[in-house]
Amino acid sequence: MNINELEGMTGITKQNIRFYEKKGLIHPSRNEVNQYREYHQEDVRKLMTIKALRKLDMPIEDIRRIMDKEIAFDVAIQMHLDGLLEKRSELESCISICEELCHTQLETLDVEDVLLKMDKMEEKGGIFMSILNDYKQVKKEEGMRKFTFRPDTMVMNPREFTDALLAYAEENKLHLVITKEGMYPVFEVDGVEYTAERVIGRFGAVVYCSMTHPETVEDGSISQKRRKIFKIISANMLAIVLVWFIVLTRVPTGQRLWLCLIPAVALVPFFAWTFREK
Repeated sequence: MNINELEGMTGITKQNIRFYEKKGLIHPSRNEVNQYREYHQEDVRKLMTIKALRKLDMPIEDIRRIMDKEIAFDVAIQMHLDGLLEKRSELESCISICEELCHTQLETLDVEDVLLKMDKMEEKGGIFMSILNDYKQVKKEEGMRKFTFRPDTMVMNPREFTDALLAYAEENKLHLVITKEGMYPVFEVDGVEYTAERVIGRFGAVVYCSMTHPETVEDGSISQKRRKIFKIISANMLAIVLVWFIVLTRVPTGQRLWLCLIPAVALVPFFAWTFREK
């Protein structure tokens, strides 16, 4: 099909189609006779995907990385969602200030008071977002360092090991490339290198995958003290919740409210100590 037909099918203007081609998002073929661009059904699907992602305000460069399989689709969406949530928090603060200024005239505007309120909001939000973002970063790093899965077979030879890794990647929608086959294969997930080994246990085979260079994913802005605390919390979160639930069910109903307040009170000195130094 030609570009006019493509415009009609997708609702995307010819100018934007050419722009997306220039940015490397689509790669139409050329007619051997007249060298005109020729578009196919795959181009239609790509353009409709681009259209949807642009409506979600995703940057062109991030869309290109998805199309070129430099980053997994779900990973890119999660990163974009994190950015949108951060923007929403900033917008909510702006809305709050604007609501207060709706009935204020320029002549009576107390600029210093407004700026002071903004500084307080930014300081409060900054501390909280620092806690949340650092925890999420450490948790993400720990999830990337190593992972395990149970293959469908006992993985008795290199061919079965390769098939098991590819099946796991397909099931979890990962862009996995095996760079070295064997019983201790080496592979990459989104450009990050891992090694794998198979262990036979009571309930069958288990594949353990570990990052070859885990230090490369660590965010240098997070102190080792803070990182250690978050690792402990992340590793023991399920046990902490289960213990707390058991304790909560064993106390009289009238005392449960006070028991629920204990963690909230305990968090104040915890955060003060944790963030005393970055």
